[in-house]
Amino acid sequence: RVKNNLQTVSALLRLQSRRVEDPTASAALAEAVRRVASIALVHETLSNQSGDFVEFDSVLDQIVKNAISLTPRQIKFEKLGEFGAFDSKVATALSLVVAELIHNALEHGLADSGDLLQVEVKNQGKSYTVSVVDNGAGLPADFNIEQSANLGLQIANTLTKNELAGEINLSSNGKQTVAVVSFTAN
Repeated sequence: RVKNNLQTVSALLRLQSRRVEDPTASAALAEAVRRVASIALVHETLSNQSGDFVEFDSVLDQIVKNAISLTPRQIKFEKLGEFGAFDSKVATALSLVVAELIHNALEHGLADSGDLLQVEVKNQGKSYTVSVVDNGAGLPADFNIEQSANLGLQIANTLTKNELAGEINLSSNGKQTVAVVSFTAN
């Protein structure tokens, strides 16, 4: 039921974006559609499984597939580690955080250079570390996620702190950019 409602919201946003002439507004609506789709993906996965837990690896696979299909460049993807299952609250927040970090890597880091996107998950008990890595352009020298004007990174930062009670850090070393999300779950 939630999935159907989210699909309706997504359809309404797409209709609205077709009527908007301003490219900035149209792009913002397209971003909103993408974000709603990430939430719907968790609920779709949840409805196809028994219980209140979501096998997050299948959610990630779909997020990556959707994101890479939208980029004009040829991108290699590597996944290291396994997420396992999360409750729907954690899965929903994490899907949005990871989707934003992947989208940011593709749109900014890998837009003109680089060709590798990697997601790595490590866990010790209930503590998780998720890294989204690209070998693209890198971050500005003075980059600070707290002061970033990038809405996607603001969303990832806020959800990591408020919904996952975790931390997010971004760094660049000239060869790769790494976004690391650390949190405790289930």
